[in-house]
Amino acid sequence: MTNFNIAELANVLLNRWKFIVIFTIGAVVITAGALLFIQPKYTAITKILPGNAVLADKARLFNADIQQLYSFFGSGDDLDRLMSMTSMDTSLKQVIHQFQLIDYYQIQEQDPGLLMYKTIRRFKKDLLLVKTVNNELELSCTHTNKDTAAAIVNFMAEQTAANMQSIWKQQYAKIGIALDSSLADLTNQYQALALSSNNADAIAKTKMGVLLTQIEQFNKLSIETKMAANTTPAAIIVLEKATPPAKISWPDKTVVLPLAALFSCLFSVLLVLVSAKPKRF
Repeated sequence: MTNFNIAELANVLLNRWKFIVIFTIGAVVITAGALLFIQPKYTAITKILPGNAVLADKARLFNADIQQLYSFFGSGDDLDRLMSMTSMDTSLKQVIHQFQLIDYYQIQEQDPGLLMYKTIRRFKKDLLLVKTVNNELELSCTHTNKDTAAAIVNFMAEQTAANMQSIWKQQYAKIGIALDSSLADLTNQYQALALSSNNADAIAKTKMGVLLTQIEQFNKLSIETKMAANTTPAAIIVLEKATPPAKISWPDKTVVLPLAALFSCLFSVLLVLVSAKPKRF
């Protein structure tokens, strides 16, 4: 069993320090030269907050105290829902078509479905959604064009807001159709009863009174529903709109070059120790 002689190892390294230094400097210079041939990428970030889904209820328009009960800002559940909608493949496909990302990624694939699938996977690698401790959503995108990077995240924020509001409008539209159908049915019943009965029929008059009350209620609900559909609240609140970044995000020379120096130094030390083969190692 051999002993580990630190003094002997230190002596070997001191005798070959020039090789270690030259090897390390050479590796850093080569790395720096290689970075010149790498196309730089930029990362744009936008910060958004979810709107409160509770405010989508029509009561916000007709209840004077609703604004005191609920905040304009959504909860953690609203943020999770927002993140899910933003990252859906359906939403990402719209971004891919809008910014011609299929041509950008240059994926060689003949099948259209598989081509879109691979493009979405590549795009997700350049896309990052982060939920912060302040219940904010940081949406960032990396692209070789700084203006496009900013445009993508801003488009996605607007797209998500529009999709969320569209869902609210669709729900109100369904309710409105059901209310209008019921209103038309009640109106037909009222008119039929009015034509078939005489003025002395007390039962008919009572039924007509009930129908008239229901017609007024349904008509009021129909009007309120349509007003709510036309005035849906903001689905998201943009805290910080993305602007074209001034700094390159990749490659980051302040990170790459020190790492290159560290690993090349360790590698050169290893080469020296292996080649020297001290008697006790």
